[in-house]
Formats: sequence, structure tokens, C-alpha cells
Amino acid sequence: MKRSTLISELALKYKYLNHPQVERMVEQVFKHLANVLSQGQRIEIRNFGTWAVKTRKPRIARNPRTGEKVSVGEKRTIGFRMAKLLKFRINKDQSLAKNINTNK
Repeated sequence: MKRSTLISELALKYKYLNHPQVERMVEQVFKHLANVLSQGQRIEIRNFGTWAVKTRKPRIARNPRTGEKVSVGEKRTIGFRMAKLLKFRINKDQSLAKNINTNK
């Protein structure tokens, strides 16, 4: 799903908000999430998943074209781990998804 599709669907669902209002809200949510991650913090959305900043150690890699060794510095990347409920929903196992939701 693209950002524009998300905005359009939310605007249709929440008719009391106009399209520019929904667009601003979605932009603010994504800006906030990006800001939190850039500060190295973790984001957890229940029943959906968790994003966390991971640090990759410096290493020696190879240039695939020349085979020459290249030093690659430390990098920060984002890892996503999906929640059990989302995993079951993706795999179409609705009975397990319902059990997880009702056991809380």
C-alpha cells in the first residue's frame, strides 16, 4: 500500500475529515515515527509489530565487480519484528489469531 492509498482510504472512512486534514495527520504520524527511530528508540504497536534501530558492525566486504576488499564502516539500520497476531493473519490462520486476541 502506498502512502497516497492510505490517505485516500482513511479520508473515505472518516468522512468528517477532509483529504488535506487526513494527509496532514498521516504525515505527522510518519514524521513522529521517523523522529523516534532516528533517536535510537524502539517503536511497538501492539498486535502489529516492533521497529528497532540496530547497529551493524564494521566489516570487510568485497566489490562484486573487481573482487577487491573494501572496508565498510558501522551502519545503523531498522529491524522489524512482526507480532504473533499479524503473523497468524498473514498466514491466514484466523482461528489462532482469534485465540491470541481473546486470551488477554
